[in-house]
Amino acid sequence: MSKDLFGYTIPSLLRGLGVLSGYLERVQQAVDEGAFTEDELLKARLAADMLPLGRQIQIACDNAKNGPARLAGRNAPWFKDEERRLIQYRHRVEKTIAYIRSFTPRDFDGSEVRMIDQAFRGANYVMSGGDYVRDILLPNFYFHIAIAHAILRHKGLSIGKRDYLGNLPATAAEINEPTGRHRPIEFLTNGESIQWVARRGLAEDPVDSGPEFGYFQFVPQPLSITLRELICALMEELGGFSGGLLLLTDWIWDDDYDIDPTAGYRQAINESRSLGEVPGFLFTPENLQEASELLALVIERSWTGRFYLATGVTVLQLCEGYKVDVYTKDPDVERLVRYRLITLGAKFSQP
Repeated sequence: MSKDLFGYTIPSLLRGLGVLSGYLERVQQAVDEGAFTEDELLKARLAADMLPLGRQIQIACDNAKNGPARLAGRNAPWFKDEERRLIQYRHRVEKTIAYIRSFTPRDFDGSEVRMIDQAFRGANYVMSGGDYVRDILLPNFYFHIAIAHAILRHKGLSIGKRDYLGNLPATAAEINEPTGRHRPIEFLTNGESIQWVARRGLAEDPVDSGPEFGYFQFVPQPLSITLRELICALMEELGGFSGGLLLLTDWIWDDDYDIDPTAGYRQAINESRSLGEVPGFLFTPENLQEASELLALVIERSWTGRFYLATGVTVLQLCEGYKVDVYTKDPDVERLVRYRLITLGAKFSQP
């Protein structure tokens, strides 16, 4: 039952934080377009006696990090409520996501019956972990996200129910326990990766691919499907998955609250080298699941990297800030990919 409680709690919190992150992207867009100032939106509220948008974000993050910590018998990290700029609020959400991803099902052993002292919310009684999740943690967490949604709608931002529901994340087991259920992946050093790319007649940097390569850029969120489903759909339009190489070029995680999220893939084949030593992930045609998971991870984390299809026809460049550049020398591929993206509601942008 404890592992069931983990699966019931952690994915819900991650999904909600993903929704908040999406709202902050919309706020940034509105500020960039000159419709509002950061201060105007972060201090906006629905009523005089309600908390402003910035405080709703802080409380939602506190719920998300403190709840699992209480269930696991841990002390959650303390975040100062000193955010003033939009980028600081975005960083708070990112730190919270990183901390939540550090939990595993084993951390929740006994959480269903662990008694949770309610003194933190001014109540002089305790609740079982199961009752706490059902009656307090998740309802309170989503209350603050719903109020943030309502504030932004009240200010005129174009968000709707689909934005609030968000994209469902991977199940808890998929997030934390990749070892043992994946097909083997070969790991390459940076030098080995560059050699692999050169053997297929590709340039290491897609910008240098040459005039025969068409190019366009799209934003993969928000869409009506998950990122992994998006990757699988793209592979269909790229002629099916024939394998390829994912070469990471920049990545980061918070060492205080997180672990290398790609470590499980290396552990599955007893690869002892770190991500810094082997940033290349080489996939066979049987590795579509692993490729879609890792490409989605790179996009979710706002890391950067390049995915070279084994056919040498197409390269995907994963850019910081939720953008994907598509380079292909097959006009039919470009047409099919663009059409599929349009049907999914993706936004195209100019670099």
